[in-house]
Amino acid sequence: MSHRPKVLVLAHGDLFEAIFAESVRARLESFAHVRYNDLDRDLTPDELRGRVPDVDACLTTWGSPRFSSEVVAAAPRLKIIAHAAGTVKPYVSEAVFERGIVVTNSAAVIARYVGEMALLFALACLRNLPQYDRALKQDRVWEVKGLSPPRTLREERVGLIGFGATAREFAALLQPFRAELLCFDPHVDPALLSAHGARAATLEEILTTCRVISLHAASLPATRHLLDGKRLRLIPDGAVLINTARGALIDTDALVAELKTGRFSAALDVFDPDEPLPPEHPLRDLPNVILTPHIAGPARGRYWEMGRHCVENVALALSGETPSGAITAEQIDWIA
Repeated sequence: MSHRPKVLVLAHGDLFEAIFAESVRARLESFAHVRYNDLDRDLTPDELRGRVPDVDACLTTWGSPRFSSEVVAAAPRLKIIAHAAGTVKPYVSEAVFERGIVVTNSAAVIARYVGEMALLFALACLRNLPQYDRALKQDRVWEVKGLSPPRTLREERVGLIGFGATAREFAALLQPFRAELLCFDPHVDPALLSAHGARAATLEEILTTCRVISLHAASLPATRHLLDGKRLRLIPDGAVLINTARGALIDTDALVAELKTGRFSAALDVFDPDEPLPPEHPLRDLPNVILTPHIAGPARGRYWEMGRHCVENVALALSGETPSGAITAEQIDWIA
């Protein structure tokens, strides 16, 4: 590089410390002049606009202001926005893509842990872990009666709804179990599915034949309540439904009604329409559902991986290369 590029980091406070650990900062500072957010709060759009005129790269995260057309116009040197989190939709405008600014996120990092969580949910539900734990603690007996016997994940049929990064990570973790993988995703080439040991299937085939059904689709107008009452009724008795994606993919009222029958179990990390889940919500009282508070992504102690991923993307972009996984304007309409 002929000059030392300028990079603006928008994270602050505890989130900054978690994402931009000392080693991550050292790597960034090894090739760039770095300015950090010294306000200990999120910048306003006007404050962002005032800080970007001489900036070559911006590193964003949750709470960062949007790169509106006004901000983009004020940043003639900006080459990349690297987002240390998942979805970029709230943070970039059409003007970003029209200018040819590279946009990346940390979905590949987050996906590792979401895939891990999906595996945990599948095993816990198949083995009836919460019910056995609760029964043994309450009844104080060794022989637990009234519960179905635990089942295995080995050689079971698993259905993946959506085949983005999180589904691919889950698929990789399932390989030792020799599970049969079916996938419904209209945006994915069947050759990619085959490379990951999966095959294309209709949504109805997955819902009617799979022991484990795991949601990995993006939340879009077309996918809202993808699993409505009619489709939830297709799920066979004894199956496991997992949602580590977005709550809006399932009609919650219809799901509650089905779970109350006890026909199948569910494990949910996301909810719709309210997060956090209200204290009086009926899902809290159902014995055949596992609930977690939107924690499927990396644990706080691993947030630095998102920072490192973004820093390496910035280094590539400032060297004239396009980082792997860069997001295009066309993808915005259907990615998470």
